[in-house]
Amino acid sequence: MIRYRKIFFILSVFFLLIIFLASCSSLPLIGKKDEKKTEKLPESKTVRVEGMETAKGINPPRTETPDPGKKPTPEPVPKREPETRVTSMPTRPFAAAPLPFLQMGFKKKVAILDFENKTTYQEEKIGEAVAKRLSDKLEATQRVIIMEKGVVSEMLNREGVKFESLIELPVMKQAHRSLGIQAFALGTVTDVSILSSKASETSEGEVSFATAKVEIRLVDASTGNLLKTFIGRSPIFGTKETGEYSRSKAVMKAIDFGLEDILDGFFRQLDYLDWTTTIAKIEGENLFINAGRLSGLRIGDTLEIYEPGKEIIHPATKISLGWTTGQLKGIIRISELFGVDAAIGKVAQGSGFSPNDMVKSTIR
Repeated sequence: MIRYRKIFFILSVFFLLIIFLASCSSLPLIGKKDEKKTEKLPESKTVRVEGMETAKGINPPRTETPDPGKKPTPEPVPKREPETRVTSMPTRPFAAAPLPFLQMGFKKKVAILDFENKTTYQEEKIGEAVAKRLSDKLEATQRVIIMEKGVVSEMLNREGVKFESLIELPVMKQAHRSLGIQAFALGTVTDVSILSSKASETSEGEVSFATAKVEIRLVDASTGNLLKTFIGRSPIFGTKETGEYSRSKAVMKAIDFGLEDILDGFFRQLDYLDWTTTIAKIEGENLFINAGRLSGLRIGDTLEIYEPGKEIIHPATKISLGWTTGQLKGIIRISELFGVDAAIGKVAQGSGFSPNDMVKSTIR
C-alpha cells in the first residue's frame, strides 16, 4: 500500500511539473526586449549573429546594364517659341565700297606740304620722308583724301593763281574754295639721334638705334588759322635695326613712332572742321559736284546748297574768326557718280544755284 502511494506521489509531482513548464512558455523571458511592431520588410537576406538579434537588410536595386544592341529612347525635345525677326531697312545703292565703321560723314581733303629738316643730318632727305610717311598713314585710315603738294600746285596754276608758296594765306583760301581742301598739314623734324655699334666682335655687321621728334601743324584752309600743333617723340627702344642701312632704317622707325603718337589727336582736331565742297558746273537741274566716290558720296545722298557766307575778322587781332553760314538755297540728291571724285546732283528743292555756292552735308 505504501508503495502505491509513493508511485502516486511521483506521478502527481511529474504531472504538476509538466503543467508548470507549459504555463511558463507563454510568459516573457527576463531580459528579452519587446519587439516593436514595424512594417513588413520585403524579402531580403537575413544575417544572424550570435548573442545579437536577427537583422534584416535590403540590398539596393541593381542598375540594369543597357543592352548595346538596343538604341536608347531619345528624350523629347522641348518646344521652342518661334523667334521674332525684324526686317532691316533696305540699303541704298552705291557704286563704291562702304565707308569704315568709325568714319562719320564724308572724307575731308588734306594737303600735305613740306616738312622742314632741322636736324644735324642735312644731307639726308628726312623732311620729305616724314611727309611721305604721314601721307601714307593718313591715307591708310580711309578717313581723309590726301592732296599732294605737286597736285595742288598744278591745279591752282591751271586756274591762273600765282604764288610762291602754298602756305600763303590767299592761296590756302583759294584752294579751299576751288578744290574743296579743308586743311593743310606741315611741320618740322628735330632731335634725330643715332646710336650705332658693331653687332659682335667677330662680325662686321652694325646694329643701330635712333630717336626723333616730329612736329605737325594743322591749318584750317578756309581761314588760314593754325588749329593745333602736335608733337610726337619716339623712344629709343623698339628702333633696333641691324645689317646694311641700319641707321636709315632705325631713323624711319623712330619717325613712325613719333607719327603714331600724333594721329589720334590729329583726327580729333580735324573732326571740328565742316565737310564742304563746291559746284563745278550747272546744267539745268544737274549740278556737277567737286566730290564723289573718293569722298564717300553714294547715290541717293542729299546735300544742302548755301549761298556764300561772310568771313568775320577780329578788329583788334585781325585774325579770322571763321565764316558765317549763308542762306539755304535748296537741296540736291546725288544721282550719278563719275570720274575719280565727282558726282551729279539733281535738284530736289530750291533754285537759283551758282558755282560760288557752298555745298554741305546734311549729316550733323
